[in-house]
Amino acid sequence: MFKLRLLISCALLIMFLLPTNLQAQDVSFSQFFSNPLYLNPAFSGSVGVPRLALQYRNQWQGFSNAFNTYSAAFDFSAEKLQGGLGFFVLNDAQAANSLQSLQLNASYAVFIRVSKNYRLHGAIQAGIHQNSLNLDKLVFADNLDPYNGNHGISEELAWVPDVKHTYPDFSAGLLLYSSKHFGGLAIHHLTEPQRSFYTDSAHTDVLPRKYSLHFGSRLPIYLHGQLRKTFDLSPQIVMQFQDNYGQVNYGLFASMKGFSAGTWFRQNFGLQYDAVIFLLGFSRKQWQINYSYDVAVSGLWGQTGGTSEISLVFLLKSIGRESHLPFYDVFDEGNGFQ
Repeated sequence: MFKLRLLISCALLIMFLLPTNLQAQDVSFSQFFSNPLYLNPAFSGSVGVPRLALQYRNQWQGFSNAFNTYSAAFDFSAEKLQGGLGFFVLNDAQAANSLQSLQLNASYAVFIRVSKNYRLHGAIQAGIHQNSLNLDKLVFADNLDPYNGNHGISEELAWVPDVKHTYPDFSAGLLLYSSKHFGGLAIHHLTEPQRSFYTDSAHTDVLPRKYSLHFGSRLPIYLHGQLRKTFDLSPQIVMQFQDNYGQVNYGLFASMKGFSAGTWFRQNFGLQYDAVIFLLGFSRKQWQINYSYDVAVSGLWGQTGGTSEISLVFLLKSIGRESHLPFYDVFDEGNGFQ
């Protein structure tokens, strides 16, 4: 545990204090569509009724509180604004709360029907982000005494004039969908805000712009004639680019009688696999729960203890049958999935 804290302390020091070009990426969820507002602000109000989404991610469980992320989102349609509104809060705690990143965001999406079958959403998002360091949990090299352990106050603290840094952030997104297919584009951190704990403008570190592309389908499968489908298949892919880093997630899951199961793969664009993701879920008409588990297949194989993620989604009103939402499993107790 001590070695882990020392290692992550050094990493945090490099990322946030030293004048370097090293960049960190945003939190990456395995269940992208369980918290759609984080993926793309254009999902705001897309269900047509008020929606509450809760999500928790425990990454690298074998390292004891290495990365814990909590998220809560709420969105609803606003007819007078001809669109939808969304709000979400996210807190990412790293290295046993040594570093915390808090996000408060609000988004507005406008809806346009481009044809009989397709609908287009365009959205903007504005938020306030804050990074906080807990110096009591960090161990620096000059804190260490080879005989007696920790001692004194580190001179490295002179590099940290303020343990909290707050900055504004802006994003935008597009979503196009029909009853069977959907795709979208989101651009986060449009202004590439300065996120360093430095006050010296000569040693700034910006949050690089992130681009997300996502596509998916929801295909009914009929095994016993055309009058009643047996189950749904949903292939999906999410590609993300941030600074010099690219990641692709792709997979397939099936839904039948309220139950969902599937498998995803995550890799970079150098064709190096990072993880295999297994998903199980259960839905009813106005709520759903999903659990996923990431098995690392990279160089961290056998050391991380895997990654668990759980999500809960609640619809505060019933969705009408005229709604076509391929990115949300709407379950009817009498007739299965719509």
